[in-house]
Amino acid sequence: MAALAAGALVLGAAPLWGSDRADLLDSAALSSTPTYTVGLQPPQDPGPFPGSVTPTSPTITIAGQRDGESTFKVVKYDQVQPKKPGQMDFGHYHTGIEIQWWLRKWAHERPDIVDLHIVGESFSGQPIYQVTITDKSTGADTDKPAAYFEGNRHSGEVSSAESSLWLAHHLITQAGRDQKVDKLLDEKTVYIRPVNNPDGHDMYLYTAQTNRSTVRPYDTDGDGKRDEDPGEDLNGDGYLSQVRQYVGAGKGTHVVDERDPARNAMLNVGAGKGDYLMFSEGTDNDGDGRYDEDGVGGLDLHRNYPYNWHVMPEDDATDRNLTQGGAGEYPLSEPETRHVYTWLMSHTNIGAVNSMDTRVPMHLRGPSTCDPVECMYSTDRKLYEHFDKAGVSFTGYRHAGSVYIDYAARNGGQPTPLFGHGPDFGYFQYGAIWYGDEIWNGGDFTDYDKDGRYADWERSRWCAENGRTNCFLPWTKVEHPKLGAVEIGGINPKFWSQNPSADLIGEWATNQARFNLYLTESLPQVDLSDVQVKKLKGAQGDGATHEITASVRNAGRIPTALEQAKENKIVAPDTVKVEGARAVGAAPQFYLDGGDRQKVRLRVVKAATDTITVKAVSVRGGLDSASARLN
Repeated sequence: MAALAAGALVLGAAPLWGSDRADLLDSAALSSTPTYTVGLQPPQDPGPFPGSVTPTSPTITIAGQRDGESTFKVVKYDQVQPKKPGQMDFGHYHTGIEIQWWLRKWAHERPDIVDLHIVGESFSGQPIYQVTITDKSTGADTDKPAAYFEGNRHSGEVSSAESSLWLAHHLITQAGRDQKVDKLLDEKTVYIRPVNNPDGHDMYLYTAQTNRSTVRPYDTDGDGKRDEDPGEDLNGDGYLSQVRQYVGAGKGTHVVDERDPARNAMLNVGAGKGDYLMFSEGTDNDGDGRYDEDGVGGLDLHRNYPYNWHVMPEDDATDRNLTQGGAGEYPLSEPETRHVYTWLMSHTNIGAVNSMDTRVPMHLRGPSTCDPVECMYSTDRKLYEHFDKAGVSFTGYRHAGSVYIDYAARNGGQPTPLFGHGPDFGYFQYGAIWYGDEIWNGGDFTDYDKDGRYADWERSRWCAENGRTNCFLPWTKVEHPKLGAVEIGGINPKFWSQNPSADLIGEWATNQARFNLYLTESLPQVDLSDVQVKKLKGAQGDGATHEITASVRNAGRIPTALEQAKENKIVAPDTVKVEGARAVGAAPQFYLDGGDRQKVRLRVVKAATDTITVKAVSVRGGLDSASARLN
């Protein structure tokens, strides 16, 4: 196991495979002693703000045994430096060191509304932090309707961590100041996991490296070696960008794109028609003629969920079936995904989820393998369609809808399935409203040639016209160890292509969080009213002495159980119970659509006390109660 002390990165990992596997890590990494325990954390003062939000060591080592490099130089990006240490701002990206400090600070300063959990460990043995935000004086978190929001499942998609952090900061700092926030925390619970994949998040913000999802070593190029050909920061600017080599007119594949006034963008014109050859930044470490094709990791945590999980291509014994790249060895094989699953299954009061990514931008949800009209209950589908439109009203995203139809065909493609996808597990098995929203637009602001697509020249032109000089890295001359004289530059891979520049992240994080607030406000909410007691005359066949009638209303927009949840029986029926008297006969059972009301009748036998409590009970709609007297 590995430890993560406050303000310091300690790398290592626990073995996740049998001893006959080569995936075992160095014995030295396994000898470290944890400085934390999994579970609810006691509120403790985190102390002063960390002296550095990046590791102070010159290098960090990424956990896992691989055939390529694991130790990389630490880069101190300007984009991760707070405006003023110890003051929250959303004009920079928060590193793991800073995020942990804030989570501990909030739990220490606001124990009335914040609990801090370590829900488990990442692949490398790092703790995964999560906050529970609710007004504890009005009930336990599990007794209220709840939403769950998660950022940074994928290593480089750090915008999602910022949106999660913005929402946590908003709720915590506005509690006691904003009546709308107070009402929400009185009635509901919000679970926020800002960084689900701390290994990848750290690698992205502390080094020039990036990857698709998790740092677990993987043989991406199928040559029998794992992670043997990562990118290399040849010019030392902290980024892995593009390499262009001038080879003479008609001898290359690319030319400088004349449509770009800044002349940053390159255009692929085909072999034998260009002036330049293009490569990714690095060297061909394995000598296969390709550059940087097998970097750190390669699995995809968003293909690792149990619903409709498929094996990876290399594991298909038939060699002819539908497979899923990046799926992992088996469903929930990856600890980061498994910890989400176990939290949700033990907290089934959660009725809305958003596990966020980058960079379409899109309000993205299931189904991922079928046409929603054909495979979803119509009432559930219409509710999702409502949230699609609501989401766009907050964010202005260009796309909203299902993975199978809307995501796959957004650029004119055909419906295409994704297997083991989180939103499909969320709807078809967990029976909840589940989005996997994609923040940021990759710099795609203006389609100048109106062809429905965006190219680098359009991104560069927009930046030039808007006075931005940080979208593209300048082409700089470098002596490549194998190619000789080259130039390195192109679109900023971290803070423009995959995520917005630091000065824009606040806007994107806020807009996405506003939609997540709307989802939370839409949760089912049982409301008990019109409780009346009638004393029965004479002896009753069932022994009842009193009859109680009441009205239960769902004050939320989302039903207390989606139709899919009823089919799966993932959510028990709503009911009404009596405390202080013995009920006779079967308890009422029902589900409530948004805004619906149910009249209930109960027969009870009076006990020693005259005062009873009538309680409306709903798994996802929470609890409500009222006192009454038996005459």
